[in-house]
Amino acid sequence: MSSLDPISMATKLATYDVQPFKQRYQLQADKYQSQLSALGKVESAMREFRTALKEMNSSTSSIIKNSTSISQEGYFTANADAKALSGSYQIFVEQVATSHQVSTGMPADLDATTEVPTSGTLEFTINGETMTLDLSTVDTDGDGTATISDLATAINNDSDNPGVNATLVRSNGQTHFMLSSTETGVANQINVSASGTGQAWFEDAFTNLNQISAPQDAVIWLGAEGTGLKLTNSSNTFEGVIDGVDITVTKAQTSGETAIGLGIGADDEATKEQLNKFVEAYNTLISAIDEHTQIGGEDKKRGALASDPTMRSIESQLTSLVRGEHGGMRLSEIGVTLDRNGKMKVDQEKFAEAQKNNGAGLEAMFNGDGALLDSIDTMVEPFLKFSSGAFKSRKESLQANIDRISDKQTTLERKYDMSYKRYLKQFTQMNTLMTQMNQTMSMFG
Repeated sequence: MSSLDPISMATKLATYDVQPFKQRYQLQADKYQSQLSALGKVESAMREFRTALKEMNSSTSSIIKNSTSISQEGYFTANADAKALSGSYQIFVEQVATSHQVSTGMPADLDATTEVPTSGTLEFTINGETMTLDLSTVDTDGDGTATISDLATAINNDSDNPGVNATLVRSNGQTHFMLSSTETGVANQINVSASGTGQAWFEDAFTNLNQISAPQDAVIWLGAEGTGLKLTNSSNTFEGVIDGVDITVTKAQTSGETAIGLGIGADDEATKEQLNKFVEAYNTLISAIDEHTQIGGEDKKRGALASDPTMRSIESQLTSLVRGEHGGMRLSEIGVTLDRNGKMKVDQEKFAEAQKNNGAGLEAMFNGDGALLDSIDTMVEPFLKFSSGAFKSRKESLQANIDRISDKQTTLERKYDMSYKRYLKQFTQMNTLMTQMNQTMSMFG
């Protein structure tokens, strides 16, 4: 009678006990993991799509693009947003805005290590805002001394700083303690005084200021100098002087010079590029959804999220929005339609015609509160909320399923170990018995 291999028999029988469950659990785990991975990829695609939308629907950017042309460069630049109307203007730059710069009346032998008082106050007032610096706080290490360099740092880092910057500047072998306003314009003149220090040289230094650069506002004329509309601004950027147009002056003209021409018109190529970006972003999202929701067939693998209700809801709502009316117009009226796969395609000739005849209508359809881009953004937001979004709850549910299957697999491994040990013991005993029987039989052979 031949002997048995207890290990081989125990392994086979223990495997038979758990194999059906093991395969089932692994299939379930693979399914949930595939769904979780696919959901993450679609979520990433949707976030990228939303980012693209926001870049086309902000205070500084839109689908519709305008351009500016200037007859003489070097004096100002101009930027026109979608609200700007085509037209020609004349601009004369009388003066540019400058910040206030002063040098304090410090001693001629001043250097970075010169000690300053550590009692009293230094008060700055700029454009109605005041900062009172307690000089005892300048002594950061508590040794009773502080340097002029420490003072500059304390001024610049004070949380109540009203807009002044202190620096040490070397010129012709001498160090100067400079104060500069951080903003341009007359209203940002620096007013400073020192008191309670007990050191006259220090307090006098902030009384006897040497003006390096006077603060002044920017002045331009919309039209010819002296006869047009005079405009004054504390900064060099005039926002919305012409509706939808920002003008930034960089250099003053000489009195008597001719005003500079400014032209504003539609930038058809840039607008077409913006539309193509929108179409590409939309189609990329639809491709990501389709890849993971396809039903499958003879030559196509079934997607991990096929028939998923969240995906169906997203695609349905997107389709409804892009086929709907916004600002009194539909995308199909400007040459943008959906093909049989739900992706956008553009009739460039029809869109060019819409640009030419109804630029304002295009802007109203795409940009602004309640327009197409805003409506899409509002639609996708609930799906993407980090704390309560549909993607978050769906992923948490899938992860819970994966964890539950993992627990079952762990339990199944314990069951296998128990079965293996039981079978091994039984077959070892049987093998021992068979060996004894063989030995007994051989005695009577």
